[in-house]
Amino acid sequence: MKAKITAIMLSAMIVLLAGTSVAYYNTKTFAFDEDAVVFSRDDEKISFMDYDIYYDSLDNLIKKVKIVMPAEHYCI
Repeated sequence: MKAKITAIMLSAMIVLLAGTSVAYYNTKTFAFDEDAVVFSRDDEKISFMDYDIYYDSLDNLIKKVKIVMPAEHYCI
């Protein structure tokens, strides 16, 4: 039962992401920009739609999370 629900949720996320990407591309090419790029990557950032994720920000986030997370985890 859990596998079926997981498969349905994963499929729904994929369909939502694909639909959003197509809508973004069509809106950008028809209205504003002729070179619409849905996903791109270079040496300093990853761009998805109009959002930029910089590698330096990710490094800072990972360092902050490592400080908060315990070094060892326990299972009961």
